[in-house]
Amino acid sequence: MSATKLWNKNFTLYWLGTAQSNFGDALNGIAMSFLILDLTGSATSMGINLALSMLPGILSPFAGNLIDRIPLKPPLVVGDLLRGMLGLGVFYLAAHQMLTVPLIYLFTVLFSLIGVIYRPAAGKIFPELVPRDQLTRANGLMGTATQTMQLLGLVGGGLLISTLGTANALLIDAITFFIMAVVFMLVDIPKLHPSKPEPFWQGMKAGMQVIGRNSILLLVMVMAFLINGSLAPTQVLTPRIMQEIGLGAKGYGFWMGAFSGGMVLGSILVSIFGNKWKPSLMVFVGLFGLGVCMLGMMPQKHIWVMFAASALMGVMVAFANTFISVLLQSTVEAQFRGRVFGVLGTVAQIGMPLMILAVSGVADQLPASVAFIFASVVTILMSLVWAALSGKRLKASQVTA
Repeated sequence: MSATKLWNKNFTLYWLGTAQSNFGDALNGIAMSFLILDLTGSATSMGINLALSMLPGILSPFAGNLIDRIPLKPPLVVGDLLRGMLGLGVFYLAAHQMLTVPLIYLFTVLFSLIGVIYRPAAGKIFPELVPRDQLTRANGLMGTATQTMQLLGLVGGGLLISTLGTANALLIDAITFFIMAVVFMLVDIPKLHPSKPEPFWQGMKAGMQVIGRNSILLLVMVMAFLINGSLAPTQVLTPRIMQEIGLGAKGYGFWMGAFSGGMVLGSILVSIFGNKWKPSLMVFVGLFGLGVCMLGMMPQKHIWVMFAASALMGVMVAFANTFISVLLQSTVEAQFRGRVFGVLGTVAQIGMPLMILAVSGVADQLPASVAFIFASVVTILMSLVWAALSGKRLKASQVTA
């Protein structure tokens, strides 16, 4: 049965579960980043780990096709249980000082492989948990909760790690996966798969045909590939910037905290005013603003400018991501979401590891300012392309086979 109000049982459980899971992910991100940096002292190793986390994404179209054919609860529950057990393994090795860089790479790939199936399943059910006319507010509320918890994890992550130790921070992350598994057991997930699914490869073909006929999907995929690819070097080099200006892990945590704080603010604004804003216009505002704000990461005497730029970037990312999600959720039928979001996820992610691998050999010599200028130019150009092409392409309100 379709949801009739926003704050129903299923959405509330999903909202709470996802929020606490994001807190664990934030702790894990800080712990693993600086664990690698401490073990190697190289930004290149961090870049390789980030690339490895994204490479399994090339399997997303096949995983999305599978998700469109099966009940959704089993992969969601099992996925969180498996990630929780992997997290316990990482905790054990870290606690006994047995965690090496190759093992970190291995665990990263395993986590990512599980996520390949998990992410399209979670993305497929979310629009079914709320009324269609509340999608914008629901996305804003999800962003508010998840980014608030990420903010707490990032800002408090350095303190928790210094107080409890890296291993215990990783244990907290593992526990959040088990909690999320219980949440999915309690959520009523509607049947979205066909009783008699078409042959696997025929389903793949149908999904590609849907994408090929929807020009807005094609535009979003091209933009995501180019923008994410251009942003990849900035993710690798930001921790190094914090080290060079003498702030280290604490500074990086606060920089990421400022970014998450900006995303919280942006998500709150969407949850309050989102139904009054035009999605296509807000995507442009988000992308153009992001490109301009990245210039605040240029070398300068006033360190606070970098943190202000980070916060404003967070607001802009919240605008762009939320309204792109609303556009896609409202125009892609449930029966195709796994395949469509799987292909979109692959295209959006593959640019990052390709760019990281391309610059990995020179990451330690590459000036951070060059990376941010390049990303800024690409993002601003893509915002202008969106402004020029999106209007006419959004006339089709529903994707069909």
